[in-house]
Amino acid sequence: MLGEDYKVVKHNFLINAKSKYKYSLNELKLICHLIANILPTDTNLETKKVSMRDLNFIVADSNNYSKIGKELEDISSKLFKLPNGYIVNWFSCLKYENGFIEYSFDTRLKEFLLNLNSNFTSYYLTNVLNLKSAYSIRIFELLFQLKDKGYRTIFLNDLRECLGIPNSYSNKDIRRLIQNVQKDLQLHTTIQFEFTLVKKGKSFHKVEFIIKNNKKVKGVSYCLANNTTATIKP
Repeated sequence: MLGEDYKVVKHNFLINAKSKYKYSLNELKLICHLIANILPTDTNLETKKVSMRDLNFIVADSNNYSKIGKELEDISSKLFKLPNGYIVNWFSCLKYENGFIEYSFDTRLKEFLLNLNSNFTSYYLTNVLNLKSAYSIRIFELLFQLKDKGYRTIFLNDLRECLGIPNSYSNKDIRRLIQNVQKDLQLHTTIQFEFTLVKKGKSFHKVEFIIKNNKKVKGVSYCLANNTTATIKP
């Protein structure tokens, strides 16, 4: 299994990217694993293979290969737009067979995944391996990006788009969602946070996060992001 020495390194555009699709926990863990499998010496996004045994899928699904196959198909249908206007998927090819996943990242993601020197976020893969929801992974990344700054303000509409929060979720539901993520990150990652839902008029308008070190989690280090912008940009 990819361990604590492996890092997920992503351009901050990919951290902040909005999508009309909601990714499942397994889908996000797979993406994180495969990004962590990129070597510092890689010059291109080549086709690679990884064993299913090396992936930390949620326990209930670890042997459910038909469900995992379906999730790979689902990932392939989820598109997002790059700053240069290209509409892409994470992968140009993705196949599950005989206990292995064969994959290649879309070559248009090269400048967002390879040889990054600025405007990127880097964290150890172990931070996300035990998280219990896709919301936890996304909020972890959004907050870790500005850990050095110590706070992040996210407009509620932006949070909905980044996390794929259903329109049916009320402000009360979103508060409960963030509280659950708060507990998850405190148990499993190197950061923790406090938050305040800020109103504009009678409606909640934005979320203010205070980001702190989590000294309760041992043995996992972090690398700070270079980006200093405190709100999500389109």
